[in-house]
Amino acid sequence: MGALSCANNVGYRDDDKMEAGPSENKGMLMDSRRASCVRVALAFFLCLVLTPAAAQLPRAQAEKELTRKVPAGSVPACSLITRADVTKATGRNPYVDPEPAGQGGWICNVGIGELKAYSGLKAWEAWESTLKGFNKDKEPQIPAPGFGERAYFLYLKEENKYQSNVAFLVVKSGNYTLALSLDAPGEKPAESMRPALESLMRTVLSRLP
Repeated sequence: MGALSCANNVGYRDDDKMEAGPSENKGMLMDSRRASCVRVALAFFLCLVLTPAAAQLPRAQAEKELTRKVPAGSVPACSLITRADVTKATGRNPYVDPEPAGQGGWICNVGIGELKAYSGLKAWEAWESTLKGFNKDKEPQIPAPGFGERAYFLYLKEENKYQSNVAFLVVKSGNYTLALSLDAPGEKPAESMRPALESLMRTVLSRLP
């Protein structure tokens, strides 16, 4: 499914799926896959928290992210994270297996979570350019003790009832910069995902080459 088709499905929310009964499992899976498609196609779901009036700019930036050139030997993000990892850390089933996106698979979507793995000597700068591209470089960055000097949390609040609050944990490890994000369930604050992010990031870091 193309990016434009996927974009038409924006409106999914995790708590909508969780409220469904057993007889609706098939529909839940389809909804989850549509949501997954949205996130992969847009490359960076920060664009979903912007207002509709500003939608064209983040969509264009998302397309730019998908075509971002990566250094030779970059680590594929989906080699660092599994569906089981996300379930264990969050206690929630993402309903989809890891889906790679971007050149070399530097982005990995896992339903309710996403991992971006920037590689090379300029990995940190590459992440910062992503933030600036989506006008999120001025958001408060909360230090993340235990994950290195530069590590921090980034908490983004929903803009409407169809969106979830989103939490990021950004960590630099050698020549890699990892940006891990998780959707908060229902109307819970993004900060509630901190323990899950910390647990999941430790697993991701253990798999770096």
